[in-house]
Amino acid sequence: MSVEDRFQALIDADVAAWPDMPGRLLHVLAPGLDVDIEVAAGVQELGGGPLQPGSRFRIASVTKPFVATATLRLVEQGRVSLDQTVAELLAGPYDELLRSGGYETDAITLRHLLTHTSGIYDFAADAYGQELTDGFTAQVAKDPGHRWTRFEQIRWAVEYGKPYGPPGTVFGYSDTGACLVGEILERVTGQSMGAAIRELVDYDRLGIRTTWQETIDDEPPDLPPLSHQYERDIDIAVMDASVDLYGGGGLMSTCGDLTRFFRALLRDEIFERPETLATMTDTLDGLPRAMGTSDETVSNAAMYLFRAEVADVTWWGHDGYWGTTAYTCPTRDVTIVTSHQRSDMPERFKRMALVADAFVALEGL
Repeated sequence: MSVEDRFQALIDADVAAWPDMPGRLLHVLAPGLDVDIEVAAGVQELGGGPLQPGSRFRIASVTKPFVATATLRLVEQGRVSLDQTVAELLAGPYDELLRSGGYETDAITLRHLLTHTSGIYDFAADAYGQELTDGFTAQVAKDPGHRWTRFEQIRWAVEYGKPYGPPGTVFGYSDTGACLVGEILERVTGQSMGAAIRELVDYDRLGIRTTWQETIDDEPPDLPPLSHQYERDIDIAVMDASVDLYGGGGLMSTCGDLTRFFRALLRDEIFERPETLATMTDTLDGLPRAMGTSDETVSNAAMYLFRAEVADVTWWGHDGYWGTTAYTCPTRDVTIVTSHQRSDMPERFKRMALVADAFVALEGL
């Protein structure tokens, strides 16, 4: 059996085992083994034809590593500092809004925002399993076509929630903080967030062809088909992209582009100085998790990246709310991206299981 057949068998079995899963994408990039393969199973949309390899989709929080990488490039260029404060970087309405909610913006730094240690409440907290019946996602469900602004989402966090704690004292995953970093990128560069990321990461050099900030940037030419994603019975294509657009999420991409980005990032092919990647992968060992927040293991959290031990090796990457998992193993030079196209999979479904199975399938090549 060829390695492509092995990968296809894995995702065919996955779709059969999880009937609520509309489709399954798997891309494995292992240049040392001459492997650069994407396979698909399931359907393009419920009731539609077969899912096509190379399809595009909303990557949700997998946007965050792009945001952090672009921001650290600005740090390398001396255009911002990780120790600059929110009061300085976001002077004006954002600073005033945060202060009105009890946030000490002259104590919250860019580093705090990038490590989820700012203490700023996550406007999307109810999306991660908390028992909130009137949170942000409930508002989105009532009016999925509403065009949110970044400022509206920050205001939601300020008015609905309370600070997780003083800056630097707890880990509290925060889309709000990431949206603020997106605003900083735009202020410093004078570009849209997506355009700033494209330039600072240098998509052209990395061969990233089909990644852009949805509804903000121009769509790339020759778009691949859309792989529809679902939340319960809702096709999220009917949700305005602004529900997750300004830094916590916002990018549309493909598995192939994501493999190229994560491999280049963790092989230190994007930054100018090796200490920058070391900063990005410095974990938060010993820091407590904020009460009531999502259950990431804090010791594995870094700067918009998470570390995972899978199949006895170390991986770095990030998950996306609507079903994307993107991880790379630098020591083996293997990058694996999967997407299962549904936010509400059962608790027993483990995102990294397919990463492990695909890695094992490479054995013997």
